[in-house]
Amino acid sequence: MKRSEKIIRIGLIFLILLSVYLSYEIWLSSDARSQLGDEESNVVATTTYRQPDEVFLPTRLIWVNSTEDVRMGTGETLISKVHEQILKGKITNLKDREYDNADEFAAVADISEGVELNYFGSFQLYEYAKIFQVNVEEGELKAFGEGKESFFTKIQIDFKNGLIRFVNPRRNQVIEGDFDLDLTKVKEALNDTKVSWIQMTGDKKIQGLQYNSDEPITLKQYSYIASTQAYTVFRNAFFQKPESVKSSEEAGDTILYGDSETLRVAEDQQIVEFQGKLASNEEMEDDIYDQSYHYVNRLESSIGSLRFFDRGKEDITYRTFIEGFPVFGDGYQGEVSFTLEDTGSTTPNVTIMSSLNTIQIPIPSDETVQLPATSTVIDELLASGADQSLFQGIVVGYQRQKVKNADEIVDMIPMWYLKYDGQWYSEAQLKAKLAGEGN
Repeated sequence: MKRSEKIIRIGLIFLILLSVYLSYEIWLSSDARSQLGDEESNVVATTTYRQPDEVFLPTRLIWVNSTEDVRMGTGETLISKVHEQILKGKITNLKDREYDNADEFAAVADISEGVELNYFGSFQLYEYAKIFQVNVEEGELKAFGEGKESFFTKIQIDFKNGLIRFVNPRRNQVIEGDFDLDLTKVKEALNDTKVSWIQMTGDKKIQGLQYNSDEPITLKQYSYIASTQAYTVFRNAFFQKPESVKSSEEAGDTILYGDSETLRVAEDQQIVEFQGKLASNEEMEDDIYDQSYHYVNRLESSIGSLRFFDRGKEDITYRTFIEGFPVFGDGYQGEVSFTLEDTGSTTPNVTIMSSLNTIQIPIPSDETVQLPATSTVIDELLASGADQSLFQGIVVGYQRQKVKNADEIVDMIPMWYLKYDGQWYSEAQLKAKLAGEGN
């Protein structure tokens, strides 16, 4: 790095750290805490900060230019442009099929020319159609019970056959329809020379019919200025009546409470845990996507670019994304986790986990990291004792790592993350788990 660049970088870091320090002193001072809940002026007016079509935008795009030319793009701009054009198409004659034979399903859920828009976690067809105002006749969705029980992880646009498919590999299910769309604008977006593509291959697909990287991948390593969010950000977003919230301290932790809702801020780990009864209103649907979005959409933009990442039966996870890739960290850093618990009453309990720690401003860096090809990672894990049938997905994620002697700066290191038997692990974590099971 040139001397002038070092000076600029050090100056930038100093100014940002000063800003972070002053914010910290203002928000976390004992005087500020003692007034929490006593003055309505502390409460920011509830505002919708995040639109649903941003939060639930697909997270990965596969361009099958031919059977020999398969590419992956993760940039939000690319995905937004292609997705916007696809939404102009009209869907008719939807048909739902489930296949007992895995090979037959794999043959149907494959294309020789077209695009795939992927989600890491299963998404509800009805919710997708509602959020993005999909051009499909109302009766088409009602044929599937309004899609309430229809889920998918990938949307396929088959250029050759003029079809759209919503594919659910977990159930070997394909919902297919005729698709009327002028592909000119879609192809223009795909052929944009500014797009950075990663070459993929259709060989040795793992569970979920996921394409693999063909060669090692070189990605940038980033450094970010880290900051601590004021817990008022979470109070204002999660409590139904934030203006009535009171506070106390318990073993060094800050406790906020109001009616049947409680928010605990663990000072040592900076973990935020909210518990209460599920909020409801006339506009809220009875699905976990809409229910969780009611809380997530009110989180201020300082938390970062939160997007839907994954879901289980009674839980859903949103993660911060940088450069089109999800962020992973200890103690719910870069994450908002939402869990429902059915207590037998009409209103289930809700638990939300997150972190005060966030990243704010990137620091310029030319450092890169080379990741092995997907097939190499899978082969090494299989050799370590992994069960092929338990692989459910693999993705590049940025792991948040502390920088020695610089608490206000974090490195974001790209690495492979795998969903294995329902849980997400870094490649190193999964190898350690498998080694422990082998002892």
